[in-house]
Amino acid sequence: MRTLPRRHAIKSSLVAGAAALTIPPRASVFAQSTVTPFSAEQRAVTERILQREVDRGIVPGIAWSIGNTREILAEGAVGLKVVSPAAPVGAATRFALASVSKQFTAACVFLLRNQGKLSLDAPLSDYLPDYRYASKVTLRQILQMRSGISSNMEACEAPIGNRLDDTVVVENLNRMEPDFSPGEHFAYCNCGYDLAGALVARLSGMSFARFIEEHIFKPLGMSSSYQLGTRKDPDFAEGYKKDGNSWRPEPATAADKVFASGNLASNVSDLQRWDRALLNATLLPRKSLDEIFTVPTLSSGARTIYASGWFVEPGGVIWHAGELLGYGTANVLVPATGHALVLLGNTAGAPSGPWKPWEVAREIYNAAGLGPALPAFLPIVGTTVPKKG
Repeated sequence: MRTLPRRHAIKSSLVAGAAALTIPPRASVFAQSTVTPFSAEQRAVTERILQREVDRGIVPGIAWSIGNTREILAEGAVGLKVVSPAAPVGAATRFALASVSKQFTAACVFLLRNQGKLSLDAPLSDYLPDYRYASKVTLRQILQMRSGISSNMEACEAPIGNRLDDTVVVENLNRMEPDFSPGEHFAYCNCGYDLAGALVARLSGMSFARFIEEHIFKPLGMSSSYQLGTRKDPDFAEGYKKDGNSWRPEPATAADKVFASGNLASNVSDLQRWDRALLNATLLPRKSLDEIFTVPTLSSGARTIYASGWFVEPGGVIWHAGELLGYGTANVLVPATGHALVLLGNTAGAPSGPWKPWEVAREIYNAAGLGPALPAFLPIVGTTVPKKG
């Protein structure tokens, strides 16, 4: 059985004081990295931090990579991809990305927009009229998680008969009332990203898996990236859940393999290819990336730092984490210095457990002296909708 949260590295209860958050400026300054090799001392401190997480029983295994706008500076792995019989993680090992997939889903929508196939601000009913509330919401609101579409993932992804596909999400959401008026609040919503993936398939005339393969993975040389369930992969990390002092397998579910809110697999090298394309604006133009990384204003006056598939910190760091029951991942960009840090682990991240890959990535950045020290990331806010009562 699946339990909440899933694909929810950022799905948590409202954090007290969230209304005091400030909206950061648009992340439009991307530095070109200087050619600085990664020293033996920097690698040693990185591996010590990651080995600590494994030794403390926080996560079975971790693959990691640190890169810049030009190249991978260092990468490696610690711990196990399979606990029994023991098999070590390698830098090439693939993991389920969980909600790190959302940045790719958002990019697919922007690619279609740039091809003239959609408008981000037109009513969704122009493209998905079979969704009951489509006339009231836009794609931009969906990507920025201010659409009001129900965030009840278990209900929107529930199978109908023997079907588990894009049509199921629409049919389920047609029976579910919106949580709030579009644009009023932020609420982390997998169901909205599931709809976005369905729209990519509908407007492109091909499956989501094929579209992302043809328009992102192949152009960037991401040969180790794919939609879960579409390949047999001999070097795939098995997902785990803590069970006392041991680990028990916690594989991806059928829904995890279908829906675009969290259905991709990759490794750290491929994600560095993706990050270089973002830092250098080689796949999407800088104008589109500025839109993707723009944090919206909410009509309620509440504050958010969520853009389109990314968090944008007040200091300019851009990141997203992912959580399935057996996987916890993070992709972190530091535009000011042109660095990218990727951590992939095979147990669920916070709030389900103590594994916080985004915070570990920040710790590594600071300990390795990659640039001016990064402050702690803002507390994760699942929704700005006030609690009733």
